[in-house]
Amino acid sequence: AGRMAPGLALVALLATSWATSPGILFHRGGGLTAQPRSCVSMGRRMRPREERKSVKKAWRAKRFEADEVELAKLSVNGTRTSRAKEVLRAPRRMQGVSTTQGVTARTRSDLRLYITGGEQRGRRLKTPEVYIRPMMAQVREALFSMIGDLVELGPSASGLDLFSGTACVGIEMLSRGCENVASVDMSPRCIEVMKQNAQTCGYTDRHQAVCARAEDVLADPAKYGLRVPFDLVTLTPPYEEVIYADLMESVISSPGVADNTVVVIEYPVELGVMPSTLGDGRLVGYRNRRYGRTVLAVYVYRPDGSQDIVPHPHEFVG
Repeated sequence: AGRMAPGLALVALLATSWATSPGILFHRGGGLTAQPRSCVSMGRRMRPREERKSVKKAWRAKRFEADEVELAKLSVNGTRTSRAKEVLRAPRRMQGVSTTQGVTARTRSDLRLYITGGEQRGRRLKTPEVYIRPMMAQVREALFSMIGDLVELGPSASGLDLFSGTACVGIEMLSRGCENVASVDMSPRCIEVMKQNAQTCGYTDRHQAVCARAEDVLADPAKYGLRVPFDLVTLTPPYEEVIYADLMESVISSPGVADNTVVVIEYPVELGVMPSTLGDGRLVGYRNRRYGRTVLAVYVYRPDGSQDIVPHPHEFVG
């Protein structure tokens, strides 16, 4: 009665071996062979945890290594001026990789875009067969949640969606109640997809697709038949192809922005932190939130106090 069953004895033996040995015993070709616990199926031992962390860190550093970061040598009495006046270009994601938004052939086949809110919520959008880097659904949803207290996307609201790609941000504005939106991109193939997406959503009469450079539209919106001023301006530029200081200067000097216009700029985390004010205080920072590699900065142009604004200046501190 005191003897242990053969099956239980084998289980006890294996449990003892597991607890006292860095390896595990398993059956191979009729015998028991000791193998490391980790990567047993691959037949080799996993690297130590600290070594894995250092390898991963080195890989990330190489992946995000800048092939060229342009910083203007602007200084006053030997001290660098504010970041707003620096000519700053985002680093390449991977050294030696060159892609041009709207031109280079698309490398991803799993890019799926859909509307996150409003009357067209859940609607799938088409994407062009060229390289684009659209604002993804999670970031768009966070954006419209942040600006809810700043701008009312009602029957009289007008929006400008720059570097649009698929017009996902512009159509999202329309879905959430904006009266009319202009989506701007310099790629003809992107323009065709924008028109198709607007037609699918039933916004043909409220949406305008403009094939032009964002800077040209900002400089003279009337030339393209756009109604000004805009209540909301969004910029989602290709990180590596723009100089953010020049781009923001185009926004600040544009006749398309007026008092209380909300300006949203998307930029990469490698750029650092955008300043809390731009253009000698004309653009006032409201929020600056990070989502993975993407950062959204929300500004208001010359706020007059009529909006229920609670700035978060601590978010603009690196």
